[in-house]
Amino acid sequence: MLMKLNINDRAAISIVNNTKRVEIRAEKLNSKHNYSKLKENDIIEFTSNNLGVFYVKVKEVNHYNSLEELFTLEGTKYTTSSTNDKEEAIKNVNKLDGYEAAIKKNGVYAIHIEYLYSENTVWKELYEKAKSVRNPKDVSGMISAGQVGSAILTKNHNIYTGVCIDTASTLGMCAERNAIANMITNGENEIVKLVCVDSKGNLASPCGACREYLMQLSKNSKNIEILKSLDNEEVIRLEKLIPEWWGYDRV
Repeated sequence: MLMKLNINDRAAISIVNNTKRVEIRAEKLNSKHNYSKLKENDIIEFTSNNLGVFYVKVKEVNHYNSLEELFTLEGTKYTTSSTNDKEEAIKNVNKLDGYEAAIKKNGVYAIHIEYLYSENTVWKELYEKAKSVRNPKDVSGMISAGQVGSAILTKNHNIYTGVCIDTASTLGMCAERNAIANMITNGENEIVKLVCVDSKGNLASPCGACREYLMQLSKNSKNIEILKSLDNEEVIRLEKLIPEWWGYDRV
């Protein structure tokens, strides 16, 4: 489930900076949103004036009868972006349009969230995630890993990462396929964007085997965007890297 919500800039910045991890919401009269339907791993698409669109994953949803109960049990550290004082936090929430009456009637929700990415900075975020997982090391005398990292963004707004695994035979795998294995393990198969970072921190292009692997994942794989340049966010679609692919009628 994906729920679309508007949010003020101060709260949005706090979520992106990971200083706000709980969103407080009340169901106002004639509200089109039913927060009780939100479940773990659902996605919320937030829109703010300055940050634009960004995505978070729902971790848990707790319902309380009052703000006093909410802040007593949840605290203020990650629930509010303006104060750590409980009484002031209650006053600030009640100032929101229609919230005081709505909370008295229907209670209030504390939605625990995990920031995923912003549409405005997604390529930079994917690059940083691919770069950060690199950790070159010898696993054994015959296996080394971690020189190359990859990050993929899926249709369901999740990001998965992987590193290359090199072996003394042909049993290893590229970072892209490791990330794909992580994705499939979590029940997904449709990729939207892909970034690969080599051992020197430079962007890399998927090898022939990875291109074939990617194409076989979904009928929409031809539209996967692969980052070529971070400076100007130049991308290339997978179909350009594997033209006249043989399996279009089979996926």
